[in-house]
Amino acid sequence: MRAAATLLMVTVAVLAQAAIVNRLPFEWGPDLVLAAVVAVALTTNPAAAAGCGFAAGLAMDVLPPAEHPMGRYALVLCVAAYLVSLLRANTGLGGAVGNTVSPWTALGITAVTAVGVGLSYALVGFMLGDGNVTLAAVSVRVGVGALLTTLIGALVVLPILWTRAALAESDFATIQGPTSLRGW
Repeated sequence: MRAAATLLMVTVAVLAQAAIVNRLPFEWGPDLVLAAVVAVALTTNPAAAAGCGFAAGLAMDVLPPAEHPMGRYALVLCVAAYLVSLLRANTGLGGAVGNTVSPWTALGITAVTAVGVGLSYALVGFMLGDGNVTLAAVSVRVGVGALLTTLIGALVVLPILWTRAALAESDFATIQGPTSLRGW
Protein backbone atom coordinates (compact mmCIF):
# COMPACT_ATOMS: atom_id res chain seq x y z
CA MET A 1 0.00 0.00 0.00
CA ARG A 2 2.84 2.38 0.88
CA ALA A 3 4.64 1.76 -2.41
CA ALA A 4 1.44 2.26 -4.43
CA ALA A 5 0.64 5.52 -2.63
CA THR A 6 4.19 6.74 -3.18
CA LEU A 7 4.10 5.84 -6.86
CA LEU A 8 0.80 7.70 -7.25
CA MET A 9 2.07 10.83 -5.48
CA VAL A 10 5.35 10.96 -7.42
CA THR A 11 3.45 10.39 -10.68
CA VAL A 12 1.12 13.28 -9.86
CA ALA A 13 4.16 15.49 -9.15
CA VAL A 14 5.75 14.51 -12.49
CA LEU A 15 2.54 15.19 -14.41
CA ALA A 16 1.91 18.52 -12.63
CA GLN A 17 5.49 19.57 -13.35
CA ALA A 18 5.27 18.64 -17.05
CA ALA A 19 1.73 19.85 -17.70
CA ILE A 20 1.60 23.01 -15.61
CA VAL A 21 4.89 24.30 -14.18
CA ASN A 22 7.13 23.67 -17.21
CA ARG A 23 4.64 25.43 -19.47
CA LEU A 24 4.73 28.69 -17.50
CA PRO A 25 6.35 31.57 -19.41
CA PHE A 26 9.35 31.72 -17.03
CA GLU A 27 12.79 30.20 -17.45
CA TRP A 28 12.79 29.17 -13.79
CA GLY A 29 10.21 27.82 -11.45
CA PRO A 30 9.59 25.35 -8.65
CA ASP A 31 10.65 21.76 -9.17
CA LEU A 32 7.82 19.60 -7.82
CA VAL A 33 9.55 16.40 -8.93
CA LEU A 34 12.66 17.26 -6.93
CA ALA A 35 10.51 17.94 -3.87
CA ALA A 36 8.71 14.59 -4.26
CA VAL A 37 11.98 12.70 -4.69
CA VAL A 38 13.48 14.36 -1.59
CA ALA A 39 10.43 13.32 0.45
CA VAL A 40 10.80 9.72 -0.71
CA ALA A 41 14.55 9.78 -0.09
CA LEU A 42 13.96 10.93 3.49
CA THR A 43 11.81 7.87 4.18
CA THR A 44 13.54 5.00 2.38
CA ASN A 45 16.91 3.35 1.82
CA PRO A 46 19.50 4.74 -0.61
CA ALA A 47 18.89 2.13 -3.34
CA ALA A 48 15.13 2.73 -3.41
CA ALA A 49 15.68 6.49 -3.31
CA ALA A 50 18.09 6.32 -6.25
CA GLY A 51 15.59 4.22 -8.20
CA CYS A 52 12.81 6.72 -7.51
CA GLY A 53 15.06 9.63 -8.49
CA PHE A 54 16.13 7.91 -11.69
CA ALA A 55 12.57 6.98 -12.70
CA ALA A 56 11.16 10.44 -11.95
CA GLY A 57 14.09 12.14 -13.69
CA LEU A 58 13.78 9.91 -16.74
CA ALA A 59 10.06 10.68 -16.92
CA MET A 60 10.89 14.39 -16.94
CA ASP A 61 13.57 13.80 -19.59
CA VAL A 62 11.10 12.23 -22.02
CA LEU A 63 7.96 14.29 -21.32
CA PRO A 64 7.55 17.47 -23.37
CA PRO A 65 8.70 20.24 -23.27
CA ALA A 66 12.09 18.62 -22.54
CA GLU A 67 14.78 20.41 -24.50
CA HIS A 68 17.89 18.76 -23.11
CA PRO A 69 19.66 15.45 -23.75
CA MET A 70 17.75 12.46 -22.41
CA GLY A 71 19.17 11.13 -19.15
CA ARG A 72 20.64 14.41 -17.92
CA TYR A 73 17.95 15.05 -15.30
CA ALA A 74 17.66 11.33 -14.48
CA LEU A 75 21.36 11.22 -13.62
CA VAL A 76 21.23 14.29 -11.43
CA LEU A 77 18.05 13.25 -9.56
CA CYS A 78 19.31 9.69 -9.08
CA VAL A 79 22.54 10.87 -7.45
CA ALA A 80 20.74 13.53 -5.38
CA ALA A 81 18.16 11.06 -4.04
CA TYR A 82 20.87 8.54 -3.22
CA LEU A 83 22.91 11.14 -1.33
CA VAL A 84 19.92 12.50 0.60
CA SER A 85 18.89 9.01 1.69
CA LEU A 86 22.47 8.09 2.54
CA LEU A 87 22.79 11.27 4.61
CA ARG A 88 19.57 10.45 6.45
CA ALA A 89 20.68 6.89 7.12
CA ASN A 90 24.15 7.86 8.34
CA THR A 91 23.17 10.83 10.48
CA GLY A 92 20.10 9.28 12.08
CA LEU A 93 17.70 11.92 10.78
CA GLY A 94 14.26 10.52 11.48
CA GLY A 95 15.58 7.37 13.11
CA ALA A 96 14.84 4.10 11.36
CA VAL A 97 13.50 3.81 7.82
CA GLY A 98 9.86 4.85 7.80
CA ASN A 99 10.17 7.43 10.57
CA THR A 100 9.87 10.97 9.32
CA VAL A 101 12.05 13.95 9.90
CA SER A 102 10.62 17.21 11.19
CA PRO A 103 8.87 19.41 8.62
CA TRP A 104 11.47 22.17 9.01
CA THR A 105 14.34 19.74 8.53
CA ALA A 106 12.64 18.30 5.45
CA LEU A 107 12.19 21.76 3.93
CA GLY A 108 15.81 22.66 4.74
CA ILE A 109 17.03 19.50 3.06
CA THR A 110 14.77 20.29 0.09
CA ALA A 111 16.35 23.75 -0.22
CA VAL A 112 19.92 22.43 -0.05
CA THR A 113 19.09 19.65 -2.50
CA ALA A 114 17.46 22.12 -4.91
CA VAL A 115 20.66 24.19 -4.95
CA GLY A 116 22.80 21.07 -5.41
CA VAL A 117 20.61 19.68 -8.19
CA GLY A 118 20.54 23.05 -9.97
CA LEU A 119 24.32 23.37 -9.87
CA SER A 120 24.83 19.72 -10.85
CA TYR A 121 22.41 20.04 -13.75
CA ALA A 122 24.31 23.12 -14.95
CA LEU A 123 27.66 21.34 -14.55
CA VAL A 124 26.47 18.36 -16.60
CA GLY A 125 25.13 20.79 -19.21
CA PHE A 126 28.44 22.64 -19.30
CA MET A 127 30.33 19.37 -19.79
CA LEU A 128 27.94 18.45 -22.63
CA GLY A 129 28.48 21.81 -24.32
CA ASP A 130 25.12 23.43 -23.52
CA GLY A 131 25.37 27.06 -24.70
CA ASN A 132 22.71 28.21 -22.22
CA VAL A 133 24.99 27.57 -19.24
CA THR A 134 26.41 30.93 -18.21
CA LEU A 135 27.31 32.19 -14.76
CA ALA A 136 24.49 34.76 -14.76
CA ALA A 137 21.86 32.30 -15.99
CA VAL A 138 22.92 29.61 -13.53
CA SER A 139 22.95 32.06 -10.62
CA VAL A 140 19.43 33.30 -11.28
CA ARG A 141 17.94 29.92 -12.18
CA VAL A 142 19.48 28.10 -9.23
CA GLY A 143 18.74 30.84 -6.70
CA VAL A 144 15.17 31.57 -7.71
CA GLY A 145 14.45 27.93 -8.51
CA ALA A 146 15.67 26.74 -5.11
CA LEU A 147 13.62 29.38 -3.32
CA LEU A 148 10.45 28.54 -5.25
CA THR A 149 11.05 24.79 -4.90
CA THR A 150 11.34 25.16 -1.14
CA LEU A 151 8.24 27.34 -0.80
CA ILE A 152 5.96 25.50 -3.23
CA GLY A 153 7.64 22.18 -2.48
CA ALA A 154 6.17 22.26 1.02
CA LEU A 155 2.86 21.36 -0.63
CA VAL A 156 4.54 18.24 -2.03
CA VAL A 157 7.13 17.23 0.59
CA LEU A 158 4.97 17.35 3.69
CA PRO A 159 1.99 15.33 2.37
CA ILE A 160 4.33 12.64 1.03
CA LEU A 161 6.17 12.45 4.36
CA TRP A 162 2.91 12.21 6.30
CA THR A 163 1.40 9.63 3.96
CA ARG A 164 4.50 7.45 3.97
CA ALA A 165 4.64 7.65 7.78
CA ALA A 166 0.96 6.77 8.10
CA LEU A 167 1.38 3.79 5.78
CA ALA A 168 4.67 2.61 7.28
CA GLU A 169 5.16 -1.10 7.02
CA SER A 170 5.11 -2.85 10.34
CA ASP A 171 7.90 -5.22 11.29
CA PHE A 172 5.20 -7.77 12.09
CA ALA A 173 3.31 -7.45 8.82
CA THR A 174 5.02 -10.38 7.14
CA ILE A 175 4.81 -14.04 8.02
CA GLN A 176 8.10 -15.79 8.17
CA GLY A 177 8.26 -19.28 6.75
CA PRO A 178 10.08 -22.31 8.19
CA THR A 179 13.35 -21.53 9.91
CA SER A 180 14.61 -25.12 9.92
CA LEU A 181 14.40 -28.23 7.78
CA ARG A 182 11.80 -29.77 10.14
CA GLY A 183 9.23 -27.02 9.56
CA TRP A 184 7.75 -24.34 11.77
